[in-house]
Amino acid sequence: MAVDQYAIISLADLKATLGITVSDNDTQLEQAIDAATYQVESYLRRKVVQRRVIEWTTAGGEGAVLLRWAPIGHVHYLGSGRLAALTISSTVSTDVLATVTMRENEFCLTRVDADGNETVSHRNHNQVPTSQLLVAWINQQTGFSATLASNCLVKYMHRFAGRDLLNATATLTYPDQAQLDTRADIDRGIVYLTGGGFPDDGYRWPSAKQTIVADYDAGYEEVPPDIEQATRMLAAGIYYGRARDYSLASESLGDYSYSLEGRAQADREAFQLLAPYRRLR
Repeated sequence: MAVDQYAIISLADLKATLGITVSDNDTQLEQAIDAATYQVESYLRRKVVQRRVIEWTTAGGEGAVLLRWAPIGHVHYLGSGRLAALTISSTVSTDVLATVTMRENEFCLTRVDADGNETVSHRNHNQVPTSQLLVAWINQQTGFSATLASNCLVKYMHRFAGRDLLNATATLTYPDQAQLDTRADIDRGIVYLTGGGFPDDGYRWPSAKQTIVADYDAGYEEVPPDIEQATRMLAAGIYYGRARDYSLASESLGDYSYSLEGRAQADREAFQLLAPYRRLR
């Protein structure tokens, strides 16, 4: 086992903090780090270690888009609109069910033949990154036919659930209108549409609400020391408290004397360190 890819601190970091030199309990320490990272991110309401995310939101009439995760780094794509990427239909008239679903990370085809046999075929967006490759894969699946309309990135295609293919051909779309002229408030996670100048130039999304896709880097490129220290404190408490008896106010674990009040105080201090970074909804 290893800590999560986006863990705030490393195993070596926590072991150095606790003065642990052996590897006997590395798995438990890694679990404590992951649990502490989850606590910190939940409390802060933000991603901490920078990662790339794709977010779907809506805008209409505004001159800015508030993204869910901040701080933000590079914005790889900000797009709107609705252009056909491909069409897909059922090819077996005796089938009793044929549907298509586009999930966050996966494309899925479901088919039930005349005898009630169900077949579910799916592909991760990384396996078929473009609509051209997706069409080629669909045409290899029994009972389905697809035609390419426009080559695009599958990860940007609009999401939907369980679209029927027996009674109609489905058109899958993507936001083709890239917004290239933007300015960002990095810390607050706001992307402004500048229209060649500044937000107060009056450049705005059309008044009608529309779906927006944002592909961007979310989180800190360099994690603030206070957040790292708070994570160490929480992880230490989780690790040393894993075998405690909740009916006791204190207990001893080998040479280590453990106080529940001491743990509570350490947790309070950790959240005090985190408080300035907490994102308000």
